[in-house]
Amino acid sequence: MKPPASGRGGPLVPEQADDKRARQLLDNLLAQAHRERASDVHVLPQAKEVLVYFRVDGVLVEKRPLHQAYGQPILNRLKVLGGLDIAERRLPQDGIFTAHSQGEEVRFRISTLPTDFGEKIVLRLLVSNRLVVELDKLGAPTPMAAQIRNLLRRPTGMILVSGPTGSGKTSTLYALVRELLGAKLNIVTLEDPIEYRFRGVAQSQTNPVAGYEFSTGLRAILRQDPDVIMLGEIRDLETARIAFKAALTGHLVLSSLHTRNATEVLVRLIDMGLERYVVASALRAVLGQRLVRTICTACRTQGPISDATREKLRLLPKRELRLLAGGSNSMASGKGCARCNNTGYMGRTGVFELLEIDEPLQELIRTEGTGQTQFAEEYHKRGLPDIRQTGFAKALEGVTTFDEVLAVT
Repeated sequence: MKPPASGRGGPLVPEQADDKRARQLLDNLLAQAHRERASDVHVLPQAKEVLVYFRVDGVLVEKRPLHQAYGQPILNRLKVLGGLDIAERRLPQDGIFTAHSQGEEVRFRISTLPTDFGEKIVLRLLVSNRLVVELDKLGAPTPMAAQIRNLLRRPTGMILVSGPTGSGKTSTLYALVRELLGAKLNIVTLEDPIEYRFRGVAQSQTNPVAGYEFSTGLRAILRQDPDVIMLGEIRDLETARIAFKAALTGHLVLSSLHTRNATEVLVRLIDMGLERYVVASALRAVLGQRLVRTICTACRTQGPISDATREKLRLLPKRELRLLAGGSNSMASGKGCARCNNTGYMGRTGVFELLEIDEPLQELIRTEGTGQTQFAEEYHKRGLPDIRQTGFAKALEGVTTFDEVLAVT
């Protein structure tokens, strides 16, 4: 059977929806997802068809739907591959399996969710070769990258990476670990899941089913004589307390937190229940980030800034427009071509903000009653560029567009 078409059309009608044909269709679908650089595949059953979406460069793209008859056989096949219970249809399940496509090993993290018309499936593609794990290639400005390297030279303390889901936090954590390789340090990681493997680094993966959570694993890591601990994510107060204690007692701890920006991390940690003095004493820096799509080089063109874009920019606070002062009246964009699937974008890069916790900020954190407003004011008082401003700088360089920066910030 041929792979499903890349465009929207009617559902593929089976000659016979047996297991063999379902396996072939699934293989074709997964190969297509890998070929088109999808980070996720969504399979959503409906009353008369099965909808399929790929997430490419952060955007959901609808593909040709499947005939309803293929829904259950494909689900069953994925459950077998992921080690899930085929008979269980009432509860969500998670699993992982490995396949090979175009000479690359691809791991697929599978998640099921019961819906009105059956179980929805989301597959996350984990392709090690596509992860950017070098600090200079993430997209941070050169001075900021140098500042990050200086922070990594400190033997103790916590460095947090912040941003929403899908903002590239894992790649940044891996890049930080890579910077520390060769420094004769015992580096231990705790992840969910392991997406990239380093030689000489002890990498451990959580297993909630077996009771191996972040907090459990972190306690065990502290008995492994670590110099550096990379913790994939801080999810609860118990994990936060252990991680910050480690940062206070002679370890460099790298981790991530789901927040919108760097200053919000301070509020989140305090709201979680951490004592202010602990946050002020242990936290060294927060790196906030987003991913923006980059303009396709094959169809890149230069033209005037549209009226719609100008109107959006006029509504922004003046401090966010400082980088635009004296800028060109034209901007780069992608016309759309076959290479970028007519989107005008191909690939993504990071836009960042870095908040270093110095003595004045430590005092502000320790002061009862201070919150997001005071922390944000302190950040902007220093004249530091925020995520949107670093994104605008990339738009002025022709790497991305103003519209793309505004869409993710």
